[in-house]
Amino acid sequence: MLQRCLPSSIVDTLEDSPIIDVLRIGQEVEGIIPLWLGESCFPTDPSITEAAVTALRNGRTFYTPNRGIPELRESIARYYQRIYDVSLSDNRISVANSGMHAVTMISRAVLEAGDNAILITPCWPNVDRAIRLLGGEIREVPLDLREDRFELDMSKVEAQIDGRTKLIYLASPSNPTGWTIDEQQSRQLLELSRRTGISILSDEVYQRLSFNNEMGSTMLSCAEPDDALFVVNSFSKAWSMTGWRLGWMIFPQVFHDSFEKLSQFSISGSPGFVQMGGVQALDQGDDLVGKLRRHCIEAKTHVEERLADLPGVSVIPSMGGFYTMFKSPKTTDSVSFCKNAARIAGVGCAPGAAFGAGGEGLVRLCYARDLDTLDVAIQRLATAL
Repeated sequence: MLQRCLPSSIVDTLEDSPIIDVLRIGQEVEGIIPLWLGESCFPTDPSITEAAVTALRNGRTFYTPNRGIPELRESIARYYQRIYDVSLSDNRISVANSGMHAVTMISRAVLEAGDNAILITPCWPNVDRAIRLLGGEIREVPLDLREDRFELDMSKVEAQIDGRTKLIYLASPSNPTGWTIDEQQSRQLLELSRRTGISILSDEVYQRLSFNNEMGSTMLSCAEPDDALFVVNSFSKAWSMTGWRLGWMIFPQVFHDSFEKLSQFSISGSPGFVQMGGVQALDQGDDLVGKLRRHCIEAKTHVEERLADLPGVSVIPSMGGFYTMFKSPKTTDSVSFCKNAARIAGVGCAPGAAFGAGGEGLVRLCYARDLDTLDVAIQRLATAL
């Protein structure tokens, strides 16, 4: 007797992000203001779009090298040299089909089934799921919330390490908290990696949207070329290119062949015309990034002040990215609160419970919108609080 075709047990038992649960409810609400996803309301700048269109017209429609076209790899190297004074050899750079694709490839390159990864949380839930899909175990180190400020206790990171720990993940600026690691703790993490052989995955997707440093920072500035440091970045956020699905990663040279293979056996190279848009963004897009950063600073201040005026609401100020987290007596169950906010107030927010340990009781709101829309959203939220 033939057995029924069934989903993989790992996939079948992998739960959806609670954000998706809220989004499904919100999709049925007419006129909802969607502040749940990490996406700005601004379309990609025409100069970037035109670079891709020109590439299409010029016949850039063929297969591309696994690690990306030379023009984009060279542009990435110029970017780090120009902004951070970091020199990168070409064999440490790979293009990816989004930051998420880069995270997945790095996880595959470093982890085996039964290994564990330490996540500094609250963090983007897709990272947790990507590692668990490989048969990896997740160990969370929640940021401490002290006087409305998130802080990392390095001793808690070390306490989670054992013989099967292969990876430490952090995002700076963080999604969802806006927490940003400082240079001292970056160096401490690198020293920990050197002592233990554990790899670090530094998610720097919101790097250019740091509020205390115009250009942001990178752990590469503190690292040696042979450190077990993997850096992920993406065009999605700072360059308003979410739908382009284009990112990159920097890795130790010893992993060059690994990523040639992993790209070959997953997507076999990103589209050439899309990558030419990336070249334009990196080489000519500093003014565009600066404009978005200034808007985010204005919107953050605007939103945080108005949220703080609502009865019982406490706001955790963001240090970067485009999210604010807040709490109130009614957000103790953040999933229920966000579902009610969608149904009753017509505002889509992301529940803190979606982001792992330390997130419950908090709600994430994306402020990369125009100020008038944000004002309406906060007025509506008041009815749910």
